[in-house]
Amino acid sequence: MLHLAGLLDELERSEPARAAMAILESALARRSVEEQTAFWRAVDLYYVSRKAPPEPTPSMIGAVPQMAAAV
Repeated sequence: MLHLAGLLDELERSEPARAAMAILESALARRSVEEQTAFWRAVDLYYVSRKAPPEPTPSMIGAVPQMAAAV
């Protein structure tokens, strides 16, 4: 299915993550199997695939030019 190993680890450690997943599962339970599949496919495409924006690293943050103060 999806690459959710990291998410599953987080769910085991984090009460807020478990609560959020319970809300998500409740909302998805009201949807058809096709809609649930489409939702998880979209999550996979955005967060798991290379289409997701890269997480900023310290070197990326330092590379952003600062705007000069107007005088």
